[in-house]
Amino acid sequence: MRSDDKYGPALAPNRRDVLLGLSAGLSVVALGGDAFAQAPQSLRFGIAFPDIPRLWGGPEGGFQGFRAGGYPIYDALINWDLEQEDKTSGLTPGLAESWSVDPKNPSRWILKIRSGVTFHDGSPFNADAAIWNFESVFNKDAPQFSAPRVALIISRLFNIAGAEKIDDATIAVNTRGPDAMTPYQISFLLMVSPAHFEKTGKDWNKFATAPSGTGPFKVASVVPRTSLELVRNEAYWDKKRIPKLASITVVPIADPNARIAALRSGQVDLVETVPPDAIASLKAAGFQVRSNVRPAVSIWDFSVLPDSPFHDVRVRRAANLAVDREGLAKLHSGAAVAAKGFVSEDSPWFGNPTFKLRYDPEEAKKLLAEAGYGPNKRVKTKVLLSSSGSGEALPLPVAEFTQANLAAVGIDVEFQVVDFVTLFTMFRQGAKAQTNAGIHAVSLPAPVQDPTSTFLRGFETELVPPRGSNWGYYSNPEVDAALKAAMNAFDQKALDTAIAKVNQLLVDDAAYLILIHDLNPWAHSSKVKNFTLPRSWFANLTSMSL
Repeated sequence: MRSDDKYGPALAPNRRDVLLGLSAGLSVVALGGDAFAQAPQSLRFGIAFPDIPRLWGGPEGGFQGFRAGGYPIYDALINWDLEQEDKTSGLTPGLAESWSVDPKNPSRWILKIRSGVTFHDGSPFNADAAIWNFESVFNKDAPQFSAPRVALIISRLFNIAGAEKIDDATIAVNTRGPDAMTPYQISFLLMVSPAHFEKTGKDWNKFATAPSGTGPFKVASVVPRTSLELVRNEAYWDKKRIPKLASITVVPIADPNARIAALRSGQVDLVETVPPDAIASLKAAGFQVRSNVRPAVSIWDFSVLPDSPFHDVRVRRAANLAVDREGLAKLHSGAAVAAKGFVSEDSPWFGNPTFKLRYDPEEAKKLLAEAGYGPNKRVKTKVLLSSSGSGEALPLPVAEFTQANLAAVGIDVEFQVVDFVTLFTMFRQGAKAQTNAGIHAVSLPAPVQDPTSTFLRGFETELVPPRGSNWGYYSNPEVDAALKAAMNAFDQKALDTAIAKVNQLLVDDAAYLILIHDLNPWAHSSKVKNFTLPRSWFANLTSMSL
């Protein structure tokens, strides 16, 4: 499903590659300042990732990969608004100037193509280029179809059946049925240059070494496991978002301590996912630390297969009652808040769950006893965990804190720790895959900024891997019915109401172990100006200056 060597055949990840990826990040601290020579108005950005995400328009690593290897380089037909900080990011016109559902056919969306846009290689973006990109995913006979690449894209487009050209300025996107959430799905199909694909010999691996999109930054160079050099696209179509910086060097530094050390030493200017225990000292040293509510929730995605203890709702509820979420928030030094559901309580998608997420270990023990467990028969479970690079500030401390809470009520957790790219690959394969044998949960932050990724792909009965991200094979007829209602709710208020019903049902059924919402701390040197931190999983790299 992925290639650990970005430009070679698909291979399973191995220990050597993982160590190389981590050491590349650590070497940023060891190398001198000359390692990344900085031109005027050039910024160095340390990302919480073990490698440069593959740059072929479908980066691995989920939303983490999109942040560095997706939206800075590419546009979708529908983009995310990353300019605002006071509300969760929503959709905004991208390479499509407008979109609407066909009034005669709710399974057909009409998109008006933006004129006058060129790819980084100088070739034009038009309706034909848009259709070519849809064909790269949906037409197995197309020369641009590549199964490894499609595997990283298709699950986010699960209800899209394809697209067709209406005229030079218009295309239609067809879905497998009515789906009011289709625009969110369209935002994850990044538009790459067909002409440049031809020039690279119709080879996606070669394309990834020198990609061409329409985004605000062009790729000047990419060195696997070391750096990605982005330069300003002076001809970017959205004049308001032409980058202020001449260039950005993206440096993968998965280890959080190494990332902060690189910032302190001046070898990078900006870092994401700041460890909470570093915030106070960074501020005292004159660094700027910025936080904003990220539409995310830290969770353990349960397997509910028959061989998993979490097949029993009583065990799932017991696990949720065993965790001291306020303690977890304190562990984050104020950079997190206790979660009451998948979304925050002020979200229109929260609803009114009857099962209240709280710290109640005695009730947890009672539920375990009802399920047949006790001092002489403890729950035994294994959880897949990434040590870093997941977007979580404290993945190991959070895991160990949660492990101790669960052990106190009779749930013994063993961790299987892998690098984040490997974890995400195993997650995409689903709980039934041989690679996940014996694993009963995955610790992975879940995005909650769009209803498709948050709810539909993760919980609809049929959307198991590879079509969706229902890793644990969760199935609940009431949830399916509420999701179907949402898919037919083309009015925003009706959509919000239907999604709130979904959140309510999932919390009541203890579908996941729900932990905390993080506040997404970033840090930068005092010379970085005009940094915007949106309420999003994605980053605004265009507003900054030095």
